[in-house]
Amino acid sequence: MLPRWQGRGIGSALVEAGLAAMREEWDGCVVLGDPAFYDRFGFRHDPRLVYPGPPAEYFQRIVFTGREPVGEVRYARAFG
Repeated sequence: MLPRWQGRGIGSALVEAGLAAMREEWDGCVVLGDPAFYDRFGFRHDPRLVYPGPPAEYFQRIVFTGREPVGEVRYARAFG
């Protein structure tokens, strides 16, 4: 996002809308991103959930329902 558009809540609104839609169909969500941004939405780093490569604290999860996931995460090939 261009700096002139930052700080207006656009990114937060998009994340909130995405999470609201996901809550209806999924048990949770993982992100790879800045903990300072995603923390406000309830995302937390969980060392039991592993994504090799980037610094561990940047890989975070949020659980909507059910049990907390554990193990290694692999993205679909389309994201490779």
